[in-house]
Formats: sequence, C-alpha cells, structure tokens
Amino acid sequence: MSNQVIPTVVFDLDGTLVDTAPDLAEALNHCLGHAGLGADALNVVRPHAGHGARAMLAAAYERRGLDLDEPEMQAALERFLAYYEDHIADQSQPFPGVVAAMDRLSGAGFNMAVCTNKRERLSHLLLEALGLSDRFVAICGADTVKRRKPHHDHLLETVARAQGRAGASVMIGDSAADIEAAAGADVASILVDFGYGPEAAVRRKATIEIEDYRQLDADLVESLIDRRYSRL
Repeated sequence: MSNQVIPTVVFDLDGTLVDTAPDLAEALNHCLGHAGLGADALNVVRPHAGHGARAMLAAAYERRGLDLDEPEMQAALERFLAYYEDHIADQSQPFPGVVAAMDRLSGAGFNMAVCTNKRERLSHLLLEALGLSDRFVAICGADTVKRRKPHHDHLLETVARAQGRAGASVMIGDSAADIEAAAGADVASILVDFGYGPEAAVRRKATIEIEDYRQLDADLVESLIDRRYSRL
C-alpha cells in the first residue's frame, strides 16, 4: 500500500460498534404495551435489532400472528422513535474492546467513519451520548443517502465524506447489509461474529471474520488493503 494513502476504517453502528439491542428492545416493548400486547424478551428481539424500527415492529407483530397496516405502522414508528430518542443510551454500550481498537487505529493515523442504516440524527445522538462522536470524520445514516446499505453507494459516500478512497478502506459490520455493501464497492470487509446473528452465507462472503476486537489493529487493516491492491 502506498504511504500516501490514509486508510479509512468504516464501522457499522448497531451490532458492530455499539450494542444497542437493550434500548431498542425497550422502545419496541413500549409500543407493544401501548397496543395492549405483552413484552418480548431481549434474546428474542436481539437478532432483529440491527434491521431498523419498521422491521422490528413487523417481526414482533408476526410473532403474535398479527399484521400492522400502513397507518398503524406509521403511528407505531413515530411512537417507537420518540421513545427511543428519549432513551437512546440508557443501556447501550460500545462492544468490549472496540474503544481500545479505535485507539490503536487512530494512533496509526487511520481515519474512521460510520456507515449505518440508523437515521443520521439518531446516530449522532447515540455516539455523542457515549462520548464517541469525535472519533469519526464522517457519520452517514440511512437518510444521508438515496440508497442505503446493502447498496454500495452508501459505503462509497461514507468513504468520500471521510476524504478516503475505496481501495484504501475496510468495512466492519455484523450483517449481510454491511458485507454486501462492501462487496459491491470492492472494499475489504471484516465480519464481527458477536453482533446480531450473521447468517452462514454472510460469513462466507466476508473477507475475514473476527471473534474479538483485540484482533483489530493497523496490521490487520493494512494486510486487507494490501491484499486488495494485489488483485489490481
């Protein structure tokens, strides 16, 4: 890799950088309670926590053999998002080891960014509440771009806003949306296996998989970028 290229490390947010499932589950259960329905346990909600509020609501109603028509869904979404914004970091925490990993990457001179299907405003609120927002040169949410993940445009726009280059970037995520966006952008990908339940097909498509953020350092990122350059 050329010494003139500053690598960009792009993180997904929910299920990769921060374990947001507890607060998302509380927002979901607030909506279910409002509808006179029983609460879901965290372990039931967790696999859906990275898919967005609409998908979480739809899955919760499907588990009960119920449907939400569009007006009902819109009302539930507004209720979900309002509650979630007010409780965005009650229980959410960075995944173990990720802050130390980011210290290693920033110490090596790398840029970091966030590419998430969470709304941009909520992403900023969450990262600010956790004291993490200043670490990122760009934060691109689902509503920042016309086509969100898994479309590769979302990742490419994030890299561009970070003043990086796709060929000198790595995407870190826990879901198909992250890994497919990286593949479409021809960007190396790292799958974290402790997120919200990546499928077997996603594991096969990722460039590599890590079990712990202690494995993430400058040498690993540079090796993935060098591997990409060797194919050009």
